[in-house]
Amino acid sequence: MRTRIKIKIQTPATREEAEAVMNELALAENNKRHLTTVLDREILAAQERVAPALAQCDEVIREKSAALKAWAEANPHLFSKRKSIDLLAGTLGFRTGTPKLALLNKQWTWETVTEAVQHFLPNFIRSKPEVDKEAILAQRDEEIMQFTLPKCGLKVAQGKSFFVEPNLTETETREQKAA
Repeated sequence: MRTRIKIKIQTPATREEAEAVMNELALAENNKRHLTTVLDREILAAQERVAPALAQCDEVIREKSAALKAWAEANPHLFSKRKSIDLLAGTLGFRTGTPKLALLNKQWTWETVTEAVQHFLPNFIRSKPEVDKEAILAQRDEEIMQFTLPKCGLKVAQGKSFFVEPNLTETETREQKAA
């Protein structure tokens, strides 16, 4: 069973108290930005330290994977009963991908396929009516729309949200390594 903990928020009573709360918020935001900069710098340094070793591992993985694939393709009889075989240090094999439709040859395009399917397989043509919300919103101020939208069960809703934008101080710019 979970226990809910309610945190009581003290609401400022005066403008001076609101100024003090905003000052504390700005200090916390500035501290967060500074700590994020420090963290980013340390992450970048760690990445730079291990990047050569990672690149070397990737190269070995590519080479060894290619060698095992060539060996498996040269020995198809090993995969006649099963799609994979177990070795002491791992398993290798062939996976069957998800079925997908592809064009028969370069003479076909998806437009010509659609026409042919309409003719030979009409049950496989989609027709899905849907509301063009963007177009309605673009014309929402027109007089006819104001009368018609309620008849369609629609209204234009626009919420408002509270925001806080503290004045932030300058901190060190984040060091970024060119990719």
